[in-house]
Amino acid sequence: MTDKGIVVNTSPWIALSICGQIPLLEKLYTDVCVPLHVKEEIMAGGRKSFGVYELETCEWVRIEKVHDIEKIKLLYELEQGEAEVIILAKEKGIQHVLIDEKIARLQAKVLGLKVIGTLGVLLMAKKKGLLNSIKPAIAKILGNGIWIRDEIVVGILQDAGEE
Repeated sequence: MTDKGIVVNTSPWIALSICGQIPLLEKLYTDVCVPLHVKEEIMAGGRKSFGVYELETCEWVRIEKVHDIEKIKLLYELEQGEAEVIILAKEKGIQHVLIDEKIARLQAKVLGLKVIGTLGVLLMAKKKGLLNSIKPAIAKILGNGIWIRDEIVVGILQDAGEE
């Protein structure tokens, strides 16, 4: 386990749920935090939607509320969940955020945060010996309607030695 926390956005949580890899977050990070609005986005799909069961049963996940909600307006180009991930990380002094959307990733980097995406988590897990292969997980994610640019998939698979 690494000595770091992470704040997680909606789409990576759902993608990791699709491929059955939510437990990797507990193995890779000492503190896993989900903003309240991200929880609401995940729960909005109903009890049988991807990610809901894990969110309800993973006792190691902390649901946190952003204290200064006015700061969300400063990140007006982002959706509320993405903005809350970034602001909560800054408020809690957490350096790492799990975000897949390009504009939100760029904004997080500008604000000094370390950004990783869903495929980055899978790759890190493989490099640490937690997964034998990431190709099946990526196939499940793609097979369930999550879109990822081909170049990104190819690059991650090459980095993992699977392409």
